Amino acid sequence: MTGRWEGLSRSLMRNLPIKILALVLSLSLWYHISRTGNEYLTLTLPVTVSNLPPHLELNRATPDHVTVTLKGPHGMGSLIRPERLTILLDGRHFRPGRTNLPLETGNVALPSGIRVIHFSPPSLSLSILPLGRREIPIVPQFIGETRDRIAPIRIHVVPRQALVEGDRTLLSTISFIKTQPIELKTLSDKSAQTLSLSLVSPDPVRIRILSPRKVTIEIARSSRRR
Repeated sequence: MTGRWEGLSRSLMRNLPIKILALVLSLSLWYHISRTGNEYLTLTLPVTVSNLPPHLELNRATPDHVTVTLKGPHGMGSLIRPERLTILLDGRHFRPGRTNLPLETGNVALPSGIRVIHFSPPSLSLSILPLGRREIPIVPQFIGETRDRIAPIRIHVVPRQALVEGDRTLLSTISFIKTQPIELKTLSDKSAQTLSLSLVSPDPVRIRILSPRKVTIEIARSSRRR
């Protein structure tokens, strides 16, 4: 038994310097690969537009989020803040209408050494609206019935018009802006009543009411004829 251990010991000690050198080289190679090897990271980022001319508006980006795959050095996750990354589009040359925009690596601002190797989807569909502004009459919206059907009322709206911004084509088709509904049965028996109401956009996606935020509706019962 002792002879067997002595033989094994002599075998291990044979060419010991070469074996130690091989071990050191292996460890060095592993360390180098672990330090210089690439990492991959997949993120889903929102789409944003900058430098859009004031007469244009981004109506819709389809999709509004894009999945990207990043390639970078070992530990790149500590070099970026995913919550601050976006798909950034430069809108200074955008025109009204629909367009398909291929995505490029420059659409994501990343630290040196990290780059985008894949977009999903590889392009976006953009809908750009030409903006216009108009002053449009305000019309109160009533629902239901009054307690006294034969009692006429007089209505005064302050202000009478709203400043509206949005798709120029759609704006040209709008004749009036409605208020929030007024329940006629809730009107009091007072000779005059004042309500503060918000306005209702006919198309919240394409039309914005700039002012006023609210209007005053003065409702007065007309005198009955005797």
